[in-house]
Amino acid sequence: MQAFPTALLIERPLIYSSLYDLATVVFGSEGLARLSTGDDRDEFDKLRVRHEVAQATKLLIEVAVVLRNLLDSDVWPLDVIHETRVDGRPETNVGTILEETKKETSLRFRDACNKLIHAKKISFGMATLPDKMSFLDGTVELYGDWQGKDWVAKVFLVDFIRMAVRQL
Repeated sequence: MQAFPTALLIERPLIYSSLYDLATVVFGSEGLARLSTGDDRDEFDKLRVRHEVAQATKLLIEVAVVLRNLLDSDVWPLDVIHETRVDGRPETNVGTILEETKKETSLRFRDACNKLIHAKKISFGMATLPDKMSFLDGTVELYGDWQGKDWVAKVFLVDFIRMAVRQL
């Protein structure tokens, strides 16, 4: 029986939906913070603590796995029109990486997907409003190692999501 690449099994509308959900969780976080009362019994804070980071993590890893598979498959770019569109929009770096050499370098989209897939720890950046709850600030730090060398990557989610949409 012939094996099919997993990227072909995921329909593009589902990935668009996951990207939209990721964007709303991350960038809607500040809106929830503004609605909060700031006390430790706040209902919106309970939503954030129980749902926000877990949902954002799930969506981010899902998108990274599917799009990395797609980029590595024989079906990307998806067609001639897609190839022209991708060529017309040069890649934007989506973050930075600091490896054991202590030299910070730019992080490309495919590399960010790899780091998300192989990260041993994922930590979302947080910001605060005076007298309100904390909220996601649109960054995520990834920690891991490769061939015995530690690395830390910082991904700017606005750039990551934009680049992810360009792949589709």
